[in-house]
Amino acid sequence: MPSREKITVIVEKRTDAINKYSESIILNLKKGGVAVRVILLDNKPFKNSLINFISEIINTIKATCMIRHDDIVLFTDPLSFNLLGSIIIPNKKFVIFYHYEQDPFYYKYLPFISYQNVLNKLDGIICISNFSLSQLASLGVDTKKCKVVYGGLDHDLFTPSKKKLYLFDYILSVGSEEPRKNMENILASFQILKKDFPNLKLLKIGRVNPTNRKQTLCYIEKLQLTDSVVFTDYIDEKKLPQIYSGAKLLLFPSLLEGFGIPIAEAMACGCPVVTSNRDPMKELIGLSQTTVNPLDPIEMALECKKIILDEKYRDTAIKNSLERAKYFDWGSAAVDVYNLMIKD
Repeated sequence: MPSREKITVIVEKRTDAINKYSESIILNLKKGGVAVRVILLDNKPFKNSLINFISEIINTIKATCMIRHDDIVLFTDPLSFNLLGSIIIPNKKFVIFYHYEQDPFYYKYLPFISYQNVLNKLDGIICISNFSLSQLASLGVDTKKCKVVYGGLDHDLFTPSKKKLYLFDYILSVGSEEPRKNMENILASFQILKKDFPNLKLLKIGRVNPTNRKQTLCYIEKLQLTDSVVFTDYIDEKKLPQIYSGAKLLLFPSLLEGFGIPIAEAMACGCPVVTSNRDPMKELIGLSQTTVNPLDPIEMALECKKIILDEKYRDTAIKNSLERAKYFDWGSAAVDVYNLMIKD
């Protein structure tokens, strides 16, 4: 990648998969010799949501004023208020698009401005899967300006590990506990699985907000799984390969994703995956793993049981997952993002 282009990236302070994607793209652009400047916005420094929204508006104004006239601008969150800054700057501008649930609420109060119009005024959109591309098409966005760029992996880090961080047997759940992550059915299927494997634990990794955790704890109490679910919240990324490698499987029956980075990480570590029969999960795993109906806990539990008991079936899943994981690379993703942004 040549370094003559100057790219300013607008990043919101966060710790989720959106942060992982944007952080990895920025790092690999820099490794490729691209001049990248990051404007980091802390849009949620307060506990009060109204004050935070006012802070987000102020940060958007500040960020817009900081953009140089010859910058190429990359917005990393299509749902953040700061994307509105794109309509008043003359620069070439792009955004990374993850997944769509509904328009950000503030568009209801903005006359003559729609979410679709803001997206259509951009010079290009990076979609993290064909599924997110299809969502843009359904919104009426011109897909000719879009390019699918999958998330990647640090292949030096995410490899099978013989070290064990936990000595008990467990299946793994990674991510937040938002409703779309399907925690209720994850726990329901785990309860069914426990009948055959009474010593099995569910290891739940990921930072969550208190409201979602409260709901998860209600499910756990209702299903009498209090002693069988282990929460670790944030885990240093360097320890993740040990956790994936030590798991019986990753259970990831999400209802909605843009990509699903934990699936790719698990496959690279030789951890079998049970995931949704919906896109982009189907798109991500290809033919390397088996998918299930995410609304059917019995089907999910039966697939998990088969992976745990059938050694040949499990070995095939591991072999296929290791091969499929080679397809996801942050270096290649950064090149694709760069090429889209400098294209005339």
